[in-house]
Amino acid sequence: MSQTALPAPPHHLPWLPVLLCVLLAAWGLGWSAIRIATEGVGVLGVNNAVPWGWDIVLFVFWIGLGHAGTLISAILLLSGKHWRCSIARQAELMTLCAVCTAAVFPLVHVGRAWMLWQMAPLPLPGGVWPELASALVWDAAAISSYLLLSILFFCMGIRGEHPRQAQYRRLWAHSCLLMAGILTPLVVMVHSIVGSDFALTLRWQSVIIPPYFVCGALLSGMAAVQLIALCTGCRIGVIAKMAQLTAALGGAMGVFYCYELLAEPSLWGNTYATMLIFNTIIPLAVLSIRKMRFNRLAVGAVSLGILWGMWQERVHIIIERSIKLTNGTYTPSGVDIAMAAGSIGLFLALFFCIKSQLPQESLDPRRYLTTPPPTTPRKAAIIGSGTLVLTAALWAAATQWADTAGAAGSSPRGVLYYIPALLVLGLLGAGLGVFINYIKNTRKS
Repeated sequence: MSQTALPAPPHHLPWLPVLLCVLLAAWGLGWSAIRIATEGVGVLGVNNAVPWGWDIVLFVFWIGLGHAGTLISAILLLSGKHWRCSIARQAELMTLCAVCTAAVFPLVHVGRAWMLWQMAPLPLPGGVWPELASALVWDAAAISSYLLLSILFFCMGIRGEHPRQAQYRRLWAHSCLLMAGILTPLVVMVHSIVGSDFALTLRWQSVIIPPYFVCGALLSGMAAVQLIALCTGCRIGVIAKMAQLTAALGGAMGVFYCYELLAEPSLWGNTYATMLIFNTIIPLAVLSIRKMRFNRLAVGAVSLGILWGMWQERVHIIIERSIKLTNGTYTPSGVDIAMAAGSIGLFLALFFCIKSQLPQESLDPRRYLTTPPPTTPRKAAIIGSGTLVLTAALWAAATQWADTAGAAGSSPRGVLYYIPALLVLGLLGAGLGVFINYIKNTRKS
C-alpha cells in the first residue's frame, strides 16, 4: 500500500468562460443588489400575495445543490464505495460554491443587509434577545454550521493527501470518517429546518416535509454532480453507478408526489405535472435501462431535466402555494431574472477558479482503516460537542426568559423548542473538535 500521494498539476484555467461568468454575476447580482438596496424590494416581483418570490426560490434551489454535494461525498465514504474518489472532490467543491451563491439571496432579500447583525446572539436595542426557538434562527445556525464544517472537511481531505502527511494517514482516515458521520445527520437536519421555514409560513403541516426536502436536495445534487462529471471526462462506469442512484432518488420523489396528491388533489396542475415528469418518470424510464446509463448524452439530458424539474418544484412550493392561499398573482420582474442569471454566473466562476487549482483526489481514506482507530478524534468530538451545547444551553437559560416571548405578551417557550438548535450546535462542536484535534496532531508537518 502506497503511503504517498503526489498532487496532480493544476488544470489550465479557462479564462474566457470564467471572465464571462464573472461579468454575468457582476451584472445580474451586483446591479440587482444595488437597486434593491437603494430602491427597496419593490423592484422585485413580490407583493402582498407572494412575499417570497424568485430570490427565495433561488436560495432554496442553490442551498439544495449545496447540501447534496458534501452529503453525497460523506455517504459514499461511509458506505465504502471505491469509485468515490472520481467525484468526491468535485461534489464537495460544488457544495462550497452553491452555498456561497445561495447566501447572496437572504442578504439581498432583506433590503437592508447591514441590519443582519440582529440575527447574532446579542441583545437588540429594545433589550430583547434573538429567540432560540425560532425556525429562522435554527436556519441561520444550521446553514452556517454546515458551510463551516464542509469547508473543514474539504480542507482536511486535501491536506491529508499531501506526501508530508504520510505518517499521519491513519489519524487522517479516522478523522475523515468521523467528520463524514457528523456531516450526514447535520445535512438532514439543515434541509429539514429549511422545509420547516416554509411549512410554518405557508401552513403546510405534514410529516413528509423533512424527507421531502432532503430527498429533493439529494436528487438535484446528484444531477448536478453527474453534469460536472460528464463535463470533466469522468469514467463512464462511475457515471453509470451515479445514474443508478439518481433513478432510485427519482423513484423516492415519485412516492412523495403521489402521497401528496392523494392527500390534496387540488395541487395538481401544469407545474406539478412538470415536476412528476422530469423528476420521476423520465429518470426511472431512461436510467433504469443499462444501455442508457452508459450513454453520456442520455445521462446529461436526464440530469438537465431534473434540475429544471427541481426548479419548478421550488416555484410550486414557494410561489404557487402562496397564490393558492391568497388567490393572488405573481410575475417575476427584470431584477428577478437578472439575479437568476447572475447566480449561475457566480456559481460557475467560483467553481472554475477553484477547481483549476485543486489536485484530483487520489487516496481513499478507508484504505488506512486497517489498524485500530485512535481514540483522540472521538474524544475531541465529544469534548467539542459538549462544550458548545453547554455554552448554548447556559446562554439560552440566561437570555431566553429575558424577554422575547414576554415582549409579545405570551409565556416563554419550553425546553423542547430549543432542541433543534442545540442538536445543530452539538454537531458543529463535534466537527470543530475533530478538525482541531487533527490539525494539532499534524501541525509539525
